[in-house]
Amino acid sequence: MATPRVVWIDLCCVPQRHGLFLDAQSVLDGVHVTTLEAVPAAVHAHRPHFICVEYDYPDRTRLRIVPQMRCAFPELPLLMLTEFHSEALAIWAFRTRVWDYRVKPIDTATLANLVGALAHASQAAYRDGWLVHAIPPTLVAPAGHLRKPLVAAPRTAPAVAWISEHYAERCPIEIVAETCHLCVSEFSRDFHREQAVSFRHFLLHYRIAKARDFLAEPQASVSQVAYAVGFNDLSHFGRMFRRIVGVSASHYRRLGIATQPLGG
Repeated sequence: MATPRVVWIDLCCVPQRHGLFLDAQSVLDGVHVTTLEAVPAAVHAHRPHFICVEYDYPDRTRLRIVPQMRCAFPELPLLMLTEFHSEALAIWAFRTRVWDYRVKPIDTATLANLVGALAHASQAAYRDGWLVHAIPPTLVAPAGHLRKPLVAAPRTAPAVAWISEHYAERCPIEIVAETCHLCVSEFSRDFHREQAVSFRHFLLHYRIAKARDFLAEPQASVSQVAYAVGFNDLSHFGRMFRRIVGVSASHYRRLGIATQPLGG
């Protein structure tokens, strides 16, 4: 495909100190803007495949741009880059329906992988309409960002810690509930209240997020990754991966391998 086009919204407090736009220019065709007011004209003129919002230390005012972009341009995947990172910020970002959230520094190879995956996700969105109508609010990469601080999820945080260690195995809800000293009905109710999704939904997205990380390895086959993250049915894994990520697992893997040589 042609060079991916992006509108890059640079909201770093210290201009050019941590900005990645110059590094990214080798793998994309970008328009660099620093104010929200400049975005609509840039999108109209450049017709980007996706939007990137970059921060160093985001405050509440600058963070408002993310949901505003999702409302104004729901058909465009949104990449959020930040130097300051917390679990709360990551969870907020994915609930706001960003396509991917990454913590700086980011090397050129990883940045190239992201650009390629976003461009193809954008094509799938235009073709199939999945992005406009619904983005899974808990789509996360890397998977560790799914965790909430203990104080934010006091009754179910042990379950998330257990999943992070056992996601590749069978994860019966009865066993996971026991880690929280809850019966299944109490656990299901509390998990949904504290994590904002059901246990099954959380587990599925956690596994797919881990699969995305594993597929970045050139030696990993799709079937190996599927089994490594807890799927015993390769076709089921394929359907779930495409539904959540927007492209097939094999396509996602090829993107990663194709862009790796761009690293320095």
